[in-house]
This record gives sequence, C-alpha cells and structure tokens, in this order.
Amino acid sequence: MKSHVNVVLGSVMVVGLSFGSVNADDLANWTFETSGAALTLSNSSVSPLAVAEGGVFAATSIASGFHASVNTDWSSPAGNGSPESFSANEWSAGDYWQFQTSTLGYQNIAFGWHQTRSSTGPNTFDLQYSLDGVNFFTVVDDYTVLENSAVNGGVWNSTTEVPNYIFAPFVGPSAWDNQASIWFRLTCQVSPALSGTNRVDNVLVIGTAIPAPGALALLGLAALTSNRRRRR
Repeated sequence: MKSHVNVVLGSVMVVGLSFGSVNADDLANWTFETSGAALTLSNSSVSPLAVAEGGVFAATSIASGFHASVNTDWSSPAGNGSPESFSANEWSAGDYWQFQTSTLGYQNIAFGWHQTRSSTGPNTFDLQYSLDGVNFFTVVDDYTVLENSAVNGGVWNSTTEVPNYIFAPFVGPSAWDNQASIWFRLTCQVSPALSGTNRVDNVLVIGTAIPAPGALALLGLAALTSNRRRRR
C-alpha cells in the first residue's frame, strides 16, 4: 500500500487535520491492481466498476466513471509508481470519476488521490461529494491537473512514484463524518480534444474512529481529575 504523502498541488489545499500526526484508518483505497484487467472497455459512456483493494469498507467501495460520449474508451495503463491506473478519453465538461464508500463510525474524513492527463486531456476539475448519490456539492473548485510529462517531474510508470501528481488528503466538512454511504467525484470542467486522456490512481479515503460514548465520558473524567489535582 502506498504511503500517505502530504503534497499540495494546484489549488487543492489541505485544511484542518494533519494526518501525519493522527492515527487515521484507511476506509477505502483504490490502487486498481486487482481490478485493472477488467477495466478495459471500448465505446461506452459508462465505465467498468472497480472494487477497492484495501480499507475497512473495501468490499463495498466502488470506483466508476461516466462520460457523455458513447465512444469513450476505458483502460488501465501504468499508474503512478504502480502497474495499473484508471484512464479514459473523450472528455467533456460534466464527465467524472466517482468513488463510493462508507464512513460509518468514523470522523475527520479526508480524500486523497493521484491524477494526470495527456497533452490534450482535461486539466481542470472540481472535487465534489454527495450524501445521496444525486445532489453533489463542490468542496474544491477548479483544481489543476498536470500533464503527464518529464517537464512536470517525470511520467507515470509502474515502478517510480512521481510526487508532483499527488493530491494530498483533503480534510472535508463534518458532513462527511459517520455516513453509511458517501460519493466523491472528480468532475471535469473543460472540453478538450476528444482524443485526450485523464487517469487516476491511488485513491484514498481515510478517517479516525469516533470514540464510544463511554470512552468520551472517561476522557472527561480524567481531564476533570487532572484539573483538580493541579489546583491543590
């Protein structure tokens, strides 16, 4: 499993927690190594489905994509330091990558991913979320995706991870906490040449367990006892 590298790229900002100092759990982690062989599909507006390879909710966490064009080709070329990724061509505004999972029992939820594009692929996306799979809200507006090029630090390959294409875990609003189902989308904001591709890899949802009510009471009692001792 890839390390959780904290890198800020483009307009994506990490806010709230610093997960380098928090004992966060992986809730869903898509590397596309297992699903990669099944992600090749030609001439379809709807992508194949990719089940998460890791995380607490891996078995029920699904990655997918949707395009307006019925001529879209889906594939799994080399990832960012891994053999597989999820790629598609024929992009237009409103097309998206989607990741569905659960955060039940967890708080301080963060979403991170790796993303790149070809020279004619889309370079502007929004990070959005939904709690019902229908109504989506934008939390990162118009972030920039770098072209897969040596100029940007190196090209994606199966052995070496290139940091410049990593979007650090973005800590979301409290609405992401403790949800039976939550949907994340990377939504295209531009219509480039139809031949251009965009690909994602190492998509990660993390969070910290919500303490049980009894544990919170014990913490409060310990704090109260500590304060009384200091006053003596």
